[in-house]
Amino acid sequence: MRLSPFSYHATLSDMNMNATFDLNAMDYRWHQLRANQDAYDSSQHHWLAALQGRVELLPTARIALSTMLISEGIYLSDKLGREVTAEEIAAASVSTAIRL
Repeated sequence: MRLSPFSYHATLSDMNMNATFDLNAMDYRWHQLRANQDAYDSSQHHWLAALQGRVELLPTARIALSTMLISEGIYLSDKLGREVTAEEIAAASVSTAIRL
């Protein structure tokens, strides 16, 4: 898959800053320098690499639970009108999932 160039434009101290990044060259370099980088190209590549014993399986259930708790925390914070702690979120959660 060919990636489009990434352009970054900003102004710093009244000076225009422009940069273009060649994402294809970056992707090629990462694949050459990092062992098993291909395992992270897609979920299918990752699954096959894990079956081959080249990488550990990602803890997708834990990631999903953490994402759910973050979402619940956003809603709880809005409801209470203040910042909330991780402990408050876990205590208020209606999920039956095992707590982290």
